[in-house]
Amino acid sequence: MICVMACVLASACGRFGFDEAADGVGPGVAYPSDRIDAVLGVTAIAVAPVVEDGPLSFVVSPALPAGLELDAATGKIAGTPTGISDEETYTVTASGGRGTVRVALRITVLPGSVVDSTLDVPDDDGGLDEICHAMQAGGCTLRAAFQTSNGRTTKQLILLDAKTYALESSLDGTENDVVIAGRGAAATAVRAATEHPGFGMLYVHEGHRLALRGATFRDFGHTDGAVVTVKNGALDVDSATFTNNASAGSGGVFHVFGGSSVLIERSTFTENESFGGCCGGWGGVINAEEQGTSIVVRKCTATVNTAAWGSFAHITSGTTLTLENSTLYKNVATTAGTLASPGGAYTLLNDTIVYNRNTSEDSAAIYLYSTPASYTVANTIVAFNTDSSGRENNCNHRVGDTRLTSRGGNIVSDGAGNCAADFTALNDRLATDPGLDPRGLASNGGPTSTVLVVPTSPAIDGARSAPCPLEDQRGVARPNAPAKCDAGAVELP
Repeated sequence: MICVMACVLASACGRFGFDEAADGVGPGVAYPSDRIDAVLGVTAIAVAPVVEDGPLSFVVSPALPAGLELDAATGKIAGTPTGISDEETYTVTASGGRGTVRVALRITVLPGSVVDSTLDVPDDDGGLDEICHAMQAGGCTLRAAFQTSNGRTTKQLILLDAKTYALESSLDGTENDVVIAGRGAAATAVRAATEHPGFGMLYVHEGHRLALRGATFRDFGHTDGAVVTVKNGALDVDSATFTNNASAGSGGVFHVFGGSSVLIERSTFTENESFGGCCGGWGGVINAEEQGTSIVVRKCTATVNTAAWGSFAHITSGTTLTLENSTLYKNVATTAGTLASPGGAYTLLNDTIVYNRNTSEDSAAIYLYSTPASYTVANTIVAFNTDSSGRENNCNHRVGDTRLTSRGGNIVSDGAGNCAADFTALNDRLATDPGLDPRGLASNGGPTSTVLVVPTSPAIDGARSAPCPLEDQRGVARPNAPAKCDAGAVELP
């Protein structure tokens, strides 16, 4: 496993090399990130790997974008790219006396803007030409860059520095496909100038795609979708942090509807809230609605988020949400459910859902509120989640004809109540202590915090291999069949 820091041009942390040495021990090669973001013809790239057990020789496939070169002796990637690469994957192969390692890098080179001012000032011509410039700021601001990107007809990249950008009002809604990339969530922040000001960051309009990565987004507050609202569009999130955002209606971070698609990876959600509205707030992090709306969440952690309905997520009929290799820890629902489903369909795969609190009498971590609500659950730890009385309540069919299908390998710390008959697949265990690390949520490698299990945990080798992801939440490889992988979000050696 390789855990990395944020790069000046990219952000991510994870395992992105694999060993092909015959003896099982290959050379160590770690680039600062598995992403490189560059504005076409503008951004100078100079990214070198940390190498152990050298010397090595390096090759890359396919060929890098025009303007970039790989040094065959050092593995350094350098130059100013003049060829477009839209999230393409390039494999760098490092070979030496101890074997071969391959490292996958995702490179984005697009036309766009480099933001060099933290002031919140519009573009001089409102984005009519391709030059991002705000005279008041003496350079390119985030708002000006977004206006300039909206005025183009091809996908655009906005690069942010390691600074904090405070917005006095929402950015314009998307009129083009846009990527906003910072230097890492610990270095770059986009925030509301005043806490919970009654506006969100932006609105993704029909037919457009927004990507957010490598930054923290905080302090926004809006009726629906405290940070981003997506209507029949697309949203991609990677290596980001969302904290202290609040919705007075639906979606403490995201409000998604109208057949939209959302992919969220390697991100952290803390202390976001949905309150008010008709029923006290829907979805502390995500509220998703309507036919064809699809959410996929991978390798993420959510903790101390709050809502009346669904402290992490609330989804309605016609909407699907897949949660994979993720951790939900100490979130609070004041009415119903860590995962609330008045009709939506959840798929849970190798997750750790523990110590969440639901403060109504019949509420539970897995809460099947009304038809046609359904869950498909595999290799997941659901433990020590409580209701208003303080007793464990990990799963509840509020309505009898809602459906839960187990694919096996699940560990539930109580008897699962009226869901007990659903957890009868191979390797399902009820009333079983999963043996969680007493430290709770902690930094255990990888881009997001996780909850480990102790060495004697029944989760170890306790999952079903057939549905196991290739990696765990941290990016550590999981064993292939017929070997068994671990239940929960983390794979131990």
